Amino acid sequence: MPSLRRTRKKLQKQVIRWTIWLTITIIFVLGMFSGFSWVERQVRGLNLPRSIARVNRAEISRQQYEQALARLAQFGSFRLSAQDWAFYKEQIFHELVDAELLRQEAYRRGIRVTRADINKRVDEILQIQLVSARQQYERDKEFRDFVRKQYGSLEAMANELRRQVRQQVGNLEQEILMEKLRQSVMQEVNVTEKELQDNYTQFRLRHIFVSADRFLPKDKSPTDQDRRQAKEKALQRAKELRERILKGEDFAKLASKESDDPVTKNKGGDLGELSLDAAKWRIGEDALTVLPKLKIGEVSEPIESFNGYHIVKLEGKRVNLPQDYNKVRYRCEEKKCNNIWLGEKGEKKCPKCGSTKIKQIGERKKELLDELKQQRMQERWTKLLRDLRESAKIEIYDPELKAIAAEREGNTEEAIKHLREALKIVAENPDARRHYLFPDLLHYRLSSLYMRQGKLKEAEHEIRKALEYSDDNDLHIQLGSILMLQGKKDAALKQFLKVADSSPTPGQRLIIANYLEQLGRKDLAEKQRKLAEKEGGSGGLSIPLTVR
Repeated sequence: MPSLRRTRKKLQKQVIRWTIWLTITIIFVLGMFSGFSWVERQVRGLNLPRSIARVNRAEISRQQYEQALARLAQFGSFRLSAQDWAFYKEQIFHELVDAELLRQEAYRRGIRVTRADINKRVDEILQIQLVSARQQYERDKEFRDFVRKQYGSLEAMANELRRQVRQQVGNLEQEILMEKLRQSVMQEVNVTEKELQDNYTQFRLRHIFVSADRFLPKDKSPTDQDRRQAKEKALQRAKELRERILKGEDFAKLASKESDDPVTKNKGGDLGELSLDAAKWRIGEDALTVLPKLKIGEVSEPIESFNGYHIVKLEGKRVNLPQDYNKVRYRCEEKKCNNIWLGEKGEKKCPKCGSTKIKQIGERKKELLDELKQQRMQERWTKLLRDLRESAKIEIYDPELKAIAAEREGNTEEAIKHLREALKIVAENPDARRHYLFPDLLHYRLSSLYMRQGKLKEAEHEIRKALEYSDDNDLHIQLGSILMLQGKKDAALKQFLKVADSSPTPGQRLIIANYLEQLGRKDLAEKQRKLAEKEGGSGGLSIPLTVR
């Protein structure tokens, strides 16, 4: 066993990096892939699907989902409102799907985690824990006394810590697998000096945008299939417009007639000068590879964006490199100075102390290349995840999550049907709330859907049902808004004042201030705005939907 002093010296630089890793592991990964037998035993007695979804050929268990929800409910001191739960349930579901997709991609690439990988990670965490434990004491003697009293010896302490770390071997394996996958993806990224210069090039562009929205049905809420078909029609239309330009039609005139971009349409599609990064956000990610290849006067193939396609004409370009592009970085070797600066190539002395003991430690061009590579690496990782999502076959089993997906697709009736299924499970199983199926949240979601349909009586009925289970401020605010729409101003005012007197969050105060102003009570509205401004620093989330 190496001495503690040598261990501290060797690992001092690793402490911060691995402490961050441990924090992430504890908050997000811990318990996600193991130790769910208690959930399994409880689910057996309920009419709940044991898996919440299938991702390609792999199941995502309810155990994983509920454990993530449990950690969220216990994390920190904040409390989750109805709107908070509605948001976080969807987010956690997508995180679990993404984790499974990335795990499958790692295995597809032949990436595996060996026993040696696990042992190495265990040893690294062990050494960090030893260093951290020692740092709690000012003197080595105090630490040795603590170790002798609690464990008998430093080796016994290390063995106990190692045993505790190994209990989370499933989590360590998942984390190492993701690290190896990221390394595999990053090896695919290579950035040349030409690409760096392209990144500092200003491209003068015109464009014609064909939006998929123009092809969506106008008489109903669009489904996913409607959106896919609209995107295909937009692509076909963009190709037709490009052919017309290649046959001689004027680009600017065609843009004025055909473009769906209201900002540039009246300017003949003129986008002005854009950098590559700006063009990526304005036109689409493929602009990064398309624009550098275009010659002045050329018209691009359709470039896919979030909601349609762009045809781009390159009208000019100019390189605008940073002023320090060709400078080098130096360090003064004088112990009393240690100055670091950017200077011209061939400098002989430190500008701070005048010493000739200087050393070149880098080039600004190389630093810029590294920065661009890191950016491209993150873009490549994001694209991989997006591609995996688009090609995945995902089947959802959980009725509440089905409702969320249907609502996202604009299928309100389907969402209502699945929420009714979830409420039936809750009615038949009083313990369903322990599995994060909250009747108040389900009724709240139903109320929102009925409001969207203009069915105010049904919306009011559902929100009052929700209030039978929870005195959540969001529920009272929603009831007040429904009563306002029905013309019941006095009843609505009563709901808003109830929220105002219940220590709401600053955000909730601003919401009810707007409603109070609509009700003609500007005095009360102003009071709520002042309180919101005063309490803004304290923040906090709303009254909880607790597990009861």
